Amino acid sequence: MDAPLDTVVAIEAPEHIVFSHRIAGPGRRAVAYVLDLIICYGAVFIFAILLLFASGGAAAITGAMGGLEGVGVGLILLAVFAAQWVYFVVWEGWTGRTPGKSALRLRVLTTSGRPIHFTDAALRNILRAADALPNAYVVGLVSMALTRRFQRLGDLVAGTMVILESRASAAVPLRLWPPASPEELATLPDVVALDADERAAIELLLRRRGALGGPREWELATIITGALEQRFGYRAADPVRTLALLYDACVNAGRSEAPPSSRVPDSFRTGADPQPPAGGTS
Repeated sequence: MDAPLDTVVAIEAPEHIVFSHRIAGPGRRAVAYVLDLIICYGAVFIFAILLLFASGGAAAITGAMGGLEGVGVGLILLAVFAAQWVYFVVWEGWTGRTPGKSALRLRVLTTSGRPIHFTDAALRNILRAADALPNAYVVGLVSMALTRRFQRLGDLVAGTMVILESRASAAVPLRLWPPASPEELATLPDVVALDADERAAIELLLRRRGALGGPREWELATIITGALEQRFGYRAADPVRTLALLYDACVNAGRSEAPPSSRVPDSFRTGADPQPPAGGTS
């Protein structure tokens, strides 16, 4: 059912790595949106019920039911506002996904394939009101039908798109395996700071290990590690392992874990290989 609605776009990162993303169609996005509405307005309903019982109990003691009703209505209106606006902006700005999007394996990215920021999330959600005009999201659906990346007005203005993630990348975060050895930790910087673009580029490469081919992996990793090795003064046995260790030190604070389960993608199981693969570049 997804194939007719979804399309694939190829994006070249500044590191000259080309990544393909499957764009999510309106049907899948609509289901995710309904799930989010159920979650946030369900929370508002529960909050209103609890507030009603609390104000009723307080009124029985103080006899000030009128004042409490006014406060309760105000709090409920604030909760509705948070459900409609804050919920989507915070989730998307923080992780690129809402709980509804996570359930459908959807993620919001910029059109350049980078993680979005809070300003992007706020802009695309503020314009949701325009997409909903005149009713039933007619404007948004027309905009999606006319754009290659199925972008509604909010996406066009914010420069964002919604992609369908692979099951492996959506299910499990990257973890370093095998864990860093004492020799690697001895020279690994105590603090590794990578910006959002650098983390995204490294993660995309690590998740696609095995699919790119040994020589291509080595070549692309060498391109990315050039500036990082100079900045941190760190180099592991090979460039892919260097990226894995620096990424883990930044994102996971160098945490070591037990051997990964079968659900963990092979893309982060990096071993030390002092020589480039056959046909690779040095």
